[in-house]
Amino acid sequence: MRRVWEDMSEMGVVLTLKGKWCAVTVDEYVTASDIDMLISTLCVFNAHNGKSPQTWILDVPLVHVSLTFELANARGTVRVNAVVEQMKGDGGDMKATFLFETTMGQLDDLCAQLKRFIRRETDHIASLYER
Repeated sequence: MRRVWEDMSEMGVVLTLKGKWCAVTVDEYVTASDIDMLISTLCVFNAHNGKSPQTWILDVPLVHVSLTFELANARGTVRVNAVVEQMKGDGGDMKATFLFETTMGQLDDLCAQLKRFIRRETDHIASLYER
């Protein structure tokens, strides 16, 4: 995720989700509360040691992003199911559904980076990588 600009109520971000054979980039306006909800989703997932899947949804007028975090195995591998729909209405509408894997440790790191992002200590986050 990269912050492009911001004003008092929202920010323009570029969010790139990558799997082994697929990458989706969303360039959209979000609010700090949208990112806070992602932080909360990750915190709940981690607090329950991944035993309960958690879903974060970004639903803005032209883009819908859904990330579901669930354990893939007992060693702490996490499967992230991503669904991205872009409805720009210009003939370039797109829907992508894919998954990638990461670890509980990378989710902890992502959470810390998102908190710094919200506090404006950084404008770029690169935390989750395919395995």
